[in-house]
Amino acid sequence: MIITVMKRLSIAFTAMLSLLGATAQGQAGGEEVRMLTLDECRELAIKNNAKVNVAASNAEAAEELRKEAFTKYFPTVTASGMAFAANKPVVDLDIFNIATLQMIKRGVSANVTAVQPVFAGGRIVNGNRLAEVGVEAAGLERENAVNEVTMTAEKYYWQLVTLKSKRRTLEDVIALVDTLEFQVGVALKAGVTTRNELLKVQLRKNELRSTMVDLDNGIALSRQLLAQYTGLDGTAIDVAEEETPDEVPPYPSDIYIDPNAALGSTADYRLLQKKVNASELEEKIAVGENLPTVGVGAGYFYDDVISQRHGFGAVFVSVSVPISSWWGGSHAIKRRKLETANARMEMNDLSQMLCIKMINAWDDLTSAHRKMEIAKESIAQSAENLRMNQNFFHAGVSNVTDLLDAQTLYRQSLDQYTEAYGAYRVARVSYLQATGQEE
Repeated sequence: MIITVMKRLSIAFTAMLSLLGATAQGQAGGEEVRMLTLDECRELAIKNNAKVNVAASNAEAAEELRKEAFTKYFPTVTASGMAFAANKPVVDLDIFNIATLQMIKRGVSANVTAVQPVFAGGRIVNGNRLAEVGVEAAGLERENAVNEVTMTAEKYYWQLVTLKSKRRTLEDVIALVDTLEFQVGVALKAGVTTRNELLKVQLRKNELRSTMVDLDNGIALSRQLLAQYTGLDGTAIDVAEEETPDEVPPYPSDIYIDPNAALGSTADYRLLQKKVNASELEEKIAVGENLPTVGVGAGYFYDDVISQRHGFGAVFVSVSVPISSWWGGSHAIKRRKLETANARMEMNDLSQMLCIKMINAWDDLTSAHRKMEIAKESIAQSAENLRMNQNFFHAGVSNVTDLLDAQTLYRQSLDQYTEAYGAYRVARVSYLQATGQEE
């Protein structure tokens, strides 16, 4: 009972010193540490990541292209004008050697026409549909970019959380070793143990201190990586940690979904569908390029050539048949048909790969959950082992080496549980994204 109380006081005292030291370091450096939650890490990464911003710009460009394609439904309006002045008359007639007639030395002409397409082989309609598909595909590309950035931010966050949790565990173990060092030192002075036992404790303490240095370096590097990824490079940051639960989360059966049923909800599969749709529309456009074009129009024409001004309006029908284009047009159509067939085959093949990806993500999630259960069992077992070795040591029936080994096993079991929980959280997000679900 006394040992347990001493251990708790030692742990609390060490944690207090660590907190005060960190606060003093932050104040001494003159930097205010920005604490980030997991949600803030995700939001900042999405906001500042170049890949997401590029995808957003591409989506805007696709929307502008859609608006441009819509204008093809409107009439084509053209205006032209011409004025000329010749150095001599264009018409110079000698009338029976009696008189000379000179005309058209200068003149002006102008016209305005508007042509409304009536039939263009489906190119305008299919062009607009293709632009709409482009907008939807760009949106899906941005969704994929957001998912990728979110997953990376999640990994960086849990990597830092895991390292900080390991550091706290190591602080607790060092506190236990400090207590043990004091007890062995008292026993050595009383002549009931040897100096070799004290040296073993001190060597283990130095080993733990060396591990602490590696952990501190890892934490500093993880903070820099997270700061850079969230667009806060150069800012002192830390994570507002979520507590590792004492109990293992329930088995994630509530989020399981059959891969074939989930396929249509994934952005990757919908992108494959858009690629097939785009290829089909491009094939129709290729056919339309070899069909006649019909339009109706109206215009106003004006000329002033021989000092007489004429202005008149007219309506007309225009028909354009691309006869020479038929020579290469049939080959272009066949090429588009082959590209459409290839897009369908690619969609079928990659659909199977997406299902395999979902199965693999589910296996990773269930494995992470099982590892948490095993790590939880190990904590209970190693804690009991440590308690027994402490009792044996104080009863004088066990040596200090056994007690140090028991402390090491206990620390390792705590670290394994923390790592397993972080891996479980990352695996859960990965599975939700793979199946097109939201948390």
